[in-house]
Amino acid sequence: MLTMYRCSFFLIQCLLCMDVSAVNEVNSLHRCRERSEVTEVLISTQQSGFEVINKYSSKILNRKINHSSPGDYVVGLTSLQSTTSIDFDGPVWQDDETGGECFAPRIEISLQYAPIQVFIGNEFEPGSCSYRAILEHEKQHIQLYVENLPRVESVLRELMEKRFRNKPIYAPKGAAKQLLETEIDELWRPLIKAEFSKIQIEQNQLDTDEGLSNVSWACLGEVQKILGFRY
Repeated sequence: MLTMYRCSFFLIQCLLCMDVSAVNEVNSLHRCRERSEVTEVLISTQQSGFEVINKYSSKILNRKINHSSPGDYVVGLTSLQSTTSIDFDGPVWQDDETGGECFAPRIEISLQYAPIQVFIGNEFEPGSCSYRAILEHEKQHIQLYVENLPRVESVLRELMEKRFRNKPIYAPKGAAKQLLETEIDELWRPLIKAEFSKIQIEQNQLDTDEGLSNVSWACLGEVQKILGFRY
């Protein structure tokens, strides 16, 4: 994912150097400018809070993560599922003489996040000291999501505004919509995924040996006692 981000960044730098109005901006295509037609970008973010799930054992929670080892115990886990939808539409003006067209799209991007899921092993009774200790640690992960998810929208908005520069898109006749579709699939979707991956890296950094030890031995070692000193 880091490699994907670097490639996306390189492509963005190339795109920011492009003049989106440089192709076939002549004759009847001047209507775009005369009517002040522009590329409009609308981005929205929807967060849905969090929920605590206490029905799986610590052994089962261990299977939900990729970097664990068989036989390990995971007493707490926080995860987030996201959905990104990107749609666009808008008027197109074509010029037979030049063989070009002008496209003024309205690009709508929706970043939707399901409720953050906080899993706590069912060996730990809700309200118990060990349960509260695990939950307090997982709340750090929740807070990291809450603080950083808006950053994805902010980064995306800034880069797209620089890319389109409040202008329409000029392209060869019949090509503008397909060019935008390709750009979305090859640049903007991977960039969004790369921004999410950066948040996940920060999430992993929260689970330090010291932090896990504090949870493990909280409440006079209650977590260790419940798991038979195998955590």
